[in-house]
Amino acid sequence: MTKFLFASSALALIASAHSVAAQEAPQQAGSVQEANEAGASETGDADAIVVTARLRNERLTDVPLAVSVTTAEQLGRDQIYTLTDLQRITPALQVSPSFGGDINGGAGLRGIRTQAFNPSVAPSVAVVIDQAAAGNVNFPILHDLAQVEVLRGPQGTLFGQGASAGVLNVSTVAPKLGQFSANFNLDYADDGAAGSESTEIVARGGISVPLGETAAMRVAGFYKKEVGLRTNTFLNLDDESQEFAIRGRLLFEPTDTIRVHLIGDYAETKEDGVNFFSPTFAPQSTAPFAMPPFGRPGGTLGQASQRNLDACGVTADRITTRARFYCEDVQSRESRSILSTTAIIEADLSDSLSLTAVTSYRDLAVKSPIRNFSSRALGRAARDENLRDDYQQFSQEVRLGYKGTGFDIVAGGYFADFSYAQSPLDPSLGFQNTAPGRRTGFSVCTPDGNNCGVPVTFVRETAENQTFALFADVTVDLAENLELFGGLRFTDYKNDSSFGVNTLTATDFGELRENNLSGRIGLSYKPSPDTTIYGSYSRGYKPSALAFPGDPGEPFILLDSEQNSAFEIGAKTIISGVQLDVNAFYMNVANFQGQESIQVNGELVSQARNLGDVESYGIEVMASGQVTDNLSLNVGYTFNPATYPDGTRGDDTFETNLGGQQVLSAPKHKFVLAGEYVQPVSSSLEAFLSTNVVVKSAIRLANRDRSRFVFPAGETVNLRFGIRDQDGGWTASVFVRNLTQNREPSAYLPMNFAGADDISARGRPIAGLTTRVVGASVGFNF
Repeated sequence: MTKFLFASSALALIASAHSVAAQEAPQQAGSVQEANEAGASETGDADAIVVTARLRNERLTDVPLAVSVTTAEQLGRDQIYTLTDLQRITPALQVSPSFGGDINGGAGLRGIRTQAFNPSVAPSVAVVIDQAAAGNVNFPILHDLAQVEVLRGPQGTLFGQGASAGVLNVSTVAPKLGQFSANFNLDYADDGAAGSESTEIVARGGISVPLGETAAMRVAGFYKKEVGLRTNTFLNLDDESQEFAIRGRLLFEPTDTIRVHLIGDYAETKEDGVNFFSPTFAPQSTAPFAMPPFGRPGGTLGQASQRNLDACGVTADRITTRARFYCEDVQSRESRSILSTTAIIEADLSDSLSLTAVTSYRDLAVKSPIRNFSSRALGRAARDENLRDDYQQFSQEVRLGYKGTGFDIVAGGYFADFSYAQSPLDPSLGFQNTAPGRRTGFSVCTPDGNNCGVPVTFVRETAENQTFALFADVTVDLAENLELFGGLRFTDYKNDSSFGVNTLTATDFGELRENNLSGRIGLSYKPSPDTTIYGSYSRGYKPSALAFPGDPGEPFILLDSEQNSAFEIGAKTIISGVQLDVNAFYMNVANFQGQESIQVNGELVSQARNLGDVESYGIEVMASGQVTDNLSLNVGYTFNPATYPDGTRGDDTFETNLGGQQVLSAPKHKFVLAGEYVQPVSSSLEAFLSTNVVVKSAIRLANRDRSRFVFPAGETVNLRFGIRDQDGGWTASVFVRNLTQNREPSAYLPMNFAGADDISARGRPIAGLTTRVVGASVGFNF
């Protein structure tokens, strides 16, 4: 590591010295805003969209990859504040932040996502923020964004082993030299008002100021409060969550050829009421007493289950697909905080050669005083208590970019060091104490602690992953309008893990190390300046892992590495200002890293395992642009069968064979429409109507029996209507998310009572996805 950092520093110093003699070198855009302005100037097209999908600035139409782009305007218009929100406007993207999956983003593309939620398991879809990969130190809040690019298919050549299914390439708003700007927006929705089913307050804003002629700074903030998404009937308390984030970004350009970006982020969330799942109906239940098409829980053991639910306030009339009501005798609480710093140095070494160095550090702390995994009060409850999880990651990338006549290359090196540790939140409480409020670890106990089906068990877990990689990506002109593109990435990966039961000292150790060579190759043909036809083969890589066992004290679970082999053909063009994109793809993911449920002392516990080869194929069609002077549209459709291999066991006691069935959280069909219609009402005012419609086929939300945990096909309609200043100075609007009250949760779990299947399910609601949110919004720009 020391040698790599020394080499990085030396390269940066050489670049600085060399750039003094390269004053005539053209400046590469240091931000997405500048890149798009430069692209518009070069092409004469004011609507030209520039992306960095291949770590250089290129027009979207010229990139021979499946890439979709969401601009800052659309992100704000459609109220995209989290990764979960982002799936509303991206057909190939599904996000399921359940079962701990939010640590690595919980995102899936083309049906492939991380299903093995273990601290050392790499994501399938990399989240890259301002050129720095978040890895397994992720956070759901998205704010003050300039652009989001969604790259589909293996992207490991340039983005590493966490990008075996794709990349979410996020760019935040950067300050501009010599320019002052400010913005502020406020959204408000009240539970019960105008049909809103929860209370939501969102405030966001930013200010950019110049600091002399060579520097500028931007500070941006975000705050969100959500109340009433769920209600604990036993304590008569609404769940409440608060999110806060602030970012500072400094731009420094000491010369015409050197640019320095320093970015600091801090964010935190606090949740009062984080019960795992709420009782709901099973969408496809075939039980004889079920209410078609939904099955009601509570009928087990001669209605004894329902009497138990009645006793804690979850009466039969409160069990609905809205999944609002649950009961627990102690309110669950959890908080998270993240600190992130990124430094980007860009230097133009000559007219054709540039150097970029990206240094990043991320630190995430998750504090869980108490988290309840059960659905009933006063009886035995599965809980995590008095736990703290710490995640840190340092990364360093240095790359050179060369643009010549008929030959372009991006090449460089990458190093990352990730660590994870689980420890007691309050070490003074000790271990194996069953008294209320003094337990550390996981247990299944009655509130008084006198009856424990699973004893109080703390597991000290640590993991450290180190990655070193060398990569190169090349484009070569073979003939007029015909290009060969491709690249290779060599990765050296090492994992050290340990755990100990009811001790702070590790007693079991594991180590693995492996090398991998991945890459891509393809051809691109341009019959006209605004049309690209391409075909490619790529191979993605997701490293092996030592997963912690679900049953404490058992040995590590060795997960074999995933290998994603993907073929793709596609075409892009621009017709009358509308960007069209169509492609067909096939992927085979060998050794798919998944999850299974096992019985530990009568309770279901999840642990990782390889599932075999998963196949995913399909077509994607996208169209976006200004259709008329008044109407802009973004339309997309994905047809994507993605199936489990033969013999894949479900997590239920019947060991359902899921072979050939659609994988978890992946609809076979998905259609997305986002658009806005504008009508001037005076010389300075205009009215607007924007809509976002999502239509999905049936979607599996648990790896269990074939029908009960598959949410049926449906549509979600979001609308916004308002007026604004034509110059963009202010806007006022009313909005509704999930007008149609589509009740899709993020995931399902089974309902159980006294060791028996309670026929139905538990669901985890998401505001705007499961519930309807109605409110008003105002915004100002200066």
